Amino acid sequence: MYEKWFGSMIWGVVDVSIFISISYFRKNKSKYAITDILFLLSMIYIFIRSFYTSQELGISPSSNYSRIKANYFSFGYFIGRVLPYNVLNLSDIPEYIYPQPPISTEPKIKNIVFIMGESEAASHLSYFGYDRDTTPFLKELSKQHPDAVIMKTYSAAFMTAVSLPILFNAIPHPNGMNQIMRGDTNLFNLAKQQNYQTYFYSSQPENQMMIMNLIGRKWIDILRFPTDEGYKISELMPDKNLLPHLFSLNLDKGNNFVVLHQRGSHSVYGEALTEDEKIFKGKTQLDEYDNTIFNTDKIIQQTYHYLSQREKDDWILIYTSDHGQNVTSKIQNQGTQATDNYVVPLVIYSPNREIQQKVKTVFQKCEIAFHQQLATLLIDLMGYDMPIAGCSYGTVTGNFITGDVGYLNINADGRSEYVYPKRGGIKN
Repeated sequence: MYEKWFGSMIWGVVDVSIFISISYFRKNKSKYAITDILFLLSMIYIFIRSFYTSQELGISPSSNYSRIKANYFSFGYFIGRVLPYNVLNLSDIPEYIYPQPPISTEPKIKNIVFIMGESEAASHLSYFGYDRDTTPFLKELSKQHPDAVIMKTYSAAFMTAVSLPILFNAIPHPNGMNQIMRGDTNLFNLAKQQNYQTYFYSSQPENQMMIMNLIGRKWIDILRFPTDEGYKISELMPDKNLLPHLFSLNLDKGNNFVVLHQRGSHSVYGEALTEDEKIFKGKTQLDEYDNTIFNTDKIIQQTYHYLSQREKDDWILIYTSDHGQNVTSKIQNQGTQATDNYVVPLVIYSPNREIQQKVKTVFQKCEIAFHQQLATLLIDLMGYDMPIAGCSYGTVTGNFITGDVGYLNINADGRSEYVYPKRGGIKN
């Protein structure tokens, strides 16, 4: 592991030394004493903040940051968090490392289309018994294709910034930060090695996707945000604008791994929907949230119909959400231990009978699945020899990938226990 960051550290030291050396050429050093003090205080602040942080956003600076800002966050996190936790062994959580799985076969499916949802709680889907008709298409799909997998799953984590890196790197439990940095089980990396063309289309504001490096930016061939469609860097776009990207691809050519990353049910609920798209006409937060569930059902429907009209069995369609939301007429929150915050939908269908039977076999014994099952299933479908995870036990990670702010262990019977780290001085 050290050989991967040692060179970067040396370059950082040299880079900083060059800038520091400039101070020796100043004629009036005392004039800048206050500036120097403010600089030192700002560095001390980022070191301390990095040590005590309970979120991931400072780890992976956005590509639109200036060089100074990006280095400020990266260097601060390295000195304040990485060094003390590794050198002093502050984390009580064993490091998760898994070698790159060997290739066993050619890819088992040519086109993988993955709709990555946002903040959708399974309890708000009429397919699972919700009193509003929020998912008419999923009901239709289950009737047309009884072998389709439509079920609940535990999300990888409570928050997007943790859940997506864990899911796209097939991390079963904390502490998987070094595994993510290695990329040995990154879905995009593995897809590239099996000659998939990789795509990631997002409707999320670009300045809110600082975690792309943790998701696997370096192995994504085509990455597009709303800014690429003319929106401001802080603006989202409607999820329906993702579909033309899919429709423009030549799925008959080569292998394709396509991720459509929704804004979905993220707050502010329904802000990207027109009034005509809102079938629940009340103005409460519950109404707006349920409208987003209905809209996602339509996105799944349109994607399914497009793939089906090709009249080929060379594709698989997947939908799940990064995490849920706890939304009632009185409460709207996320990131807490309320079940709605981590039990989300999972939809998997392929017209390829052999593939769909395999999918059904993986999940048929599970009352509620885990995101790790989905991640390892995808690795298997790409042609790698890696065991597909089961559902007898799993973990929902807290607000830090390493697990240093806690994580939820879940048994097959649904019993759960929130585990807090014993060392490092961080508590939720």
